[in-house]
Amino acid sequence: MGLLNVEKGDIAEKELYDIFTNEGFSVIRAPLSGRTLPFPDLVVVKRGVFYGFEIKFSKKKKVRYSELQFDNLIDWLMMLRKEGIPARGFIAAKINGEWEFVEIDIDVKEVYFPNDNSLKLEDVIKLMKKRMRRKNIDCSIRLMGNKEDVYNIAKIVKEALEKKGFKLYIREYVMYKNKKERTEIDKTKTRIYIRVGK
Repeated sequence: MGLLNVEKGDIAEKELYDIFTNEGFSVIRAPLSGRTLPFPDLVVVKRGVFYGFEIKFSKKKKVRYSELQFDNLIDWLMMLRKEGIPARGFIAAKINGEWEFVEIDIDVKEVYFPNDNSLKLEDVIKLMKKRMRRKNIDCSIRLMGNKEDVYNIAKIVKEALEKKGFKLYIREYVMYKNKKERTEIDKTKTRIYIRVGK
């Protein structure tokens, strides 16, 4: 007697887990996700992006999955995006012995295999490993005013932008009590210029 579909799905899930792990990804596996939690079968975290995979298995050459069969993936996407967390979701189906992946969004109602928009396993691995190229940034920020206030705001801006991976070039300049004469420095005030680079 052959394996039940649930058991075959578990084997496929373990296979994909091992593949991703061997590629060096950090992988979270939730075998009971479809039964109790709004969480996909596998989650890969790479460069601040969460990739969720709902695993399917079929020996048929053509197969259709309705929203009810991957609604936990949609709920997971909605939950993360609500919190401002970058997330992408995929149906990962092993169809007739071959892995195919279709990316879905929260408004998708059904997914077909084979699919003109499907990705192969190697394509998904390349996608997750790819270093996102940041567009050239040409931006300067000027902060002026009470020295303590400027320092506090500059600290917040610096931490937020560096967390996003931007390089900052910071210069501080004195301020004068009389702008025209420029003789007496106002020690209570300052000005800071922040140039933002990629």
